[in-house]
Amino acid sequence: CEGNAFDSTGEFTKAGEKAYDRLEHLLYDIESLTGKEVTPIIRELDRICNENY
Repeated sequence: CEGNAFDSTGEFTKAGEKAYDRLEHLLYDIESLTGKEVTPIIRELDRICNENY
């Protein structure tokens, strides 16, 4: 991520959204290569990102 991933309210910035999208695509590429499901990892990342701090 270039810059801050989250703004002062804890929401993704545009850069954060772009970085997260790239991470998600990378994980699905890994799933395609290995056959190991990454959906649980993505769900956990979503849960972490949606927590209010």
